[in-house]
Amino acid sequence: MSSLVQYHPRSFREFRYVYPVISRRAGGLSLGINLSPNGQCNFSCVYCQVIAENGRQRIDTKSESDLIDCDCNCIESELSQLIGMIKSGDLFKDEWFSRAPAEKRILKDIAFSGDGEPTLSPAFDETINRVVSVRKRLCNESTKIVLITNATMLHVKHVQDSLETMLKNNGEIWAKLDAGTPEYFKKIARSAIKYEKILTNLKELTKKFPVVIQSCFLSMHGKIPDESEIRQYAQRLIDLQSNNNNNNNTSNNIIRVQMYTVARSTPESWALPISNEQLDSIAETVRKLTGLQVDTFYSA
Repeated sequence: MSSLVQYHPRSFREFRYVYPVISRRAGGLSLGINLSPNGQCNFSCVYCQVIAENGRQRIDTKSESDLIDCDCNCIESELSQLIGMIKSGDLFKDEWFSRAPAEKRILKDIAFSGDGEPTLSPAFDETINRVVSVRKRLCNESTKIVLITNATMLHVKHVQDSLETMLKNNGEIWAKLDAGTPEYFKKIARSAIKYEKILTNLKELTKKFPVVIQSCFLSMHGKIPDESEIRQYAQRLIDLQSNNNNNNNTSNNIIRVQMYTVARSTPESWALPISNEQLDSIAETVRKLTGLQVDTFYSA
């Protein structure tokens, strides 16, 4: 089973935008939607599989004119076809997916993920509407719509409007927070975006919507995050919870924390997974300090 979740190609047969994977964080079959087939992203993370595979740095998107649009009709058609293949069982005749055990053959979610930041795409809003329509027609009520985001565009109104639509249709937002300090964020994300902007966006997001925090912990140059960094990271989560309470929000909008380490190839030879024991230790510290549910996902 470990090899199934370690292999995450973002292409499948002749499909341009939609691809199936067995996802460790979704807990089974997920259909990914790649709105960044050319890799457009405003992060260049040290652990990024996309950079590792393509042998290039991410696009530093500076204006809307730099962004590549997507064919929404094609996305809707591909998504419908793949759901049909799941229902008929044809997908599991594929050599790779035939290895999936029965309990992993249930469609868990339709995820906006892919080769870059989905919310940068000019097609994001329209694709949300198309996915909502397909889900209503072809999927079970339990099937989620998931946005996996680096949180850089969450302040933009049209993105927030689309999130409203998504969340009304069993949607979840999985937002990244990989650091507790600006210094560590700069090392891991290698982005021109300021760390403070990420925190501000997350604070505004958690006032309005339930959020899953995604965090990658790894070894860089033979060193894992020290105790001070982990405590600062935990404090950022505490701040988000306090932020909700101060705004008369009686519920905790952080649903859970998904804490994981590197599971696939990285662009840097010095960016490596940490051990299960190291990840467990970090998770336990964060649980004790924050009171949050923390789920761990190992390298294998």
